[in-house]
Amino acid sequence: MGGEGASGSENALRAYLLEQAQGCIRAPVGRFRHPWVAPMPASIAATRQLRGEASDGPSQHADPRLGDGFLAGDYSLGLFHHDASESSIELLRHPELRDAAAGSLLCLLECASPDGCIHRAELPHHTRDAEPSKPMIAQYALRVVQALGDEGRNWAQRHRVLEAVIRFVRYLEEHYGGLHGLFLTHSSRQSGFDSDILTAGMPPKSVEAPDTNAFMVLEYRAIGELCRSLGQSDAEWEEKATLLRERIEGILWRDEGEAGYYVGLRWQQRSAAEADEVLGFIGPDRQVRPCQSWTGLLPLYAGIPSPQRAARLIRKLTDPAGYWGPWGVRTAPADDVFFHQARRVMVYDERRNQRSPVSNWSGPVWVLANYYLARGLARYGESARARELALKTVRLLANGLAQQGRLHECYDDLGRGLWPEKGTFISWNLLALTLLDELSAQPAG
Repeated sequence: MGGEGASGSENALRAYLLEQAQGCIRAPVGRFRHPWVAPMPASIAATRQLRGEASDGPSQHADPRLGDGFLAGDYSLGLFHHDASESSIELLRHPELRDAAAGSLLCLLECASPDGCIHRAELPHHTRDAEPSKPMIAQYALRVVQALGDEGRNWAQRHRVLEAVIRFVRYLEEHYGGLHGLFLTHSSRQSGFDSDILTAGMPPKSVEAPDTNAFMVLEYRAIGELCRSLGQSDAEWEEKATLLRERIEGILWRDEGEAGYYVGLRWQQRSAAEADEVLGFIGPDRQVRPCQSWTGLLPLYAGIPSPQRAARLIRKLTDPAGYWGPWGVRTAPADDVFFHQARRVMVYDERRNQRSPVSNWSGPVWVLANYYLARGLARYGESARARELALKTVRLLANGLAQQGRLHECYDDLGRGLWPEKGTFISWNLLALTLLDELSAQPAG
């Protein structure tokens, strides 16, 4: 689909994304000693700040309330672990973008705390958020090593990548173990899914969520593969991956008729039963209903469910009345009382003791969610559904680009871009190209 058979709109999207990706690359500056990648091309304000960082220190936006610009939708000054990691899936396929994708990882590793914590968001002059990144650093590192080919092993050894990755995972094991034997999510912000119903507004480190634990399984597996590639034993990590997968299956799974999904848990003092600890709400029938989010589908991406459970999970995913929308996966089911596709959401931020606007992950369609779940469908042999979702993703961005001349981070069921209001969001929108090349050309049957 990326060659002669591609449509004009697909070719235009490809050219636009790769050109704009070049504009997302930043030169080494301040604490960042390597080329790095921001989620969007540099705005005028970010360019001025970067120039100030290189000379007399960081300048400030005219309005101090805007700070680094993130609340206004200008993400061009930041290095986000989640954006850098997942956009690298596509960036590393292009030699001209590879150095910046690898450099972003090195910047994150070098800015880690002495205790091994790799932070979720960094600025050139200081750590923006002390919260840890989500467990995807080992996956990122493995991706870079594999993309570098014969040089990958030397690169990893030269930069002591495996050591940094293991220190970070041991930090998570020490500080984020939950009382059900699963891993805690620090907050909805740290998860990357800012308004996700399972974690938004909850106290820090109080929820064992399916997304965090699914990514942790992948993280353990990635460390094991890194160890093998560097001639070290993988036994510890493979064992941990297996044990965590079994706990997810044994604790978080819930049946729902012919379908099923994974829930979030919050440990409660003196709870009568594990079911009492499921995150939920009281419905009109006065029955407790588990909160549902697309993150309860993410174990599919990690290959966690058995084939039988995967089939039930896929029924949940592909229900048009719920998650399966005209442009891809809704991040909350449309038939849920909490579903909405507002541009932004107000969520309480305990760090600032105030509410702040955040990106909406409670209904809109995100390319990242489409990518994860298209790959999950393909993993379990659902090639037709995976292809359908890949094509929806590409057409969503291609139509948005043709109509608005730029791209957004999320969209509604009419295909309208929601946020940000200015600039063009690149980041993991690059994954539309990965889907185009890897899944959309597969046979439909």
